[in-house]
Amino acid sequence: MSRSISVVMVLAAVLLAGAAVQAQVVPPTEPADPDAEQDAGVLQAELARVEAERQRLEDELAGGQPQRLEQLEAENTALRERLDESERASALRREEDRQRWFIIGGSTVAISLLVGLILGRSGGRNRRREWLN
Repeated sequence: MSRSISVVMVLAAVLLAGAAVQAQVVPPTEPADPDAEQDAGVLQAELARVEAERQRLEDELAGGQPQRLEQLEAENTALRERLDESERASALRREEDRQRWFIIGGSTVAISLLVGLILGRSGGRNRRREWLN
């Protein structure tokens, strides 16, 4: 954001400088001094350079934004795809963990029942009768 603001400010400064240079250019008259003719040539060259710079900045300002926007949209799409892939992998891992813990819990219950039945059947009847007395 600050880059676009600075580009706009530079462009405005160049436009103002170009307008000031154009306002200072005196219509060609017969110069009385050869130095004045040389100065006019320097000013014309400077004007051409400033105009070229202004055009370059204007083109950069006009053409740079859509390209950056497309780049950001592509990056955003790639990041969303990575997020979706990570969420699917995470959901799969959670489901596998749930299934594993369900199997562990069911096995624990089954083994506990089996051990309880085996211990209950083996010679425990006499002891129960003793408790009832």
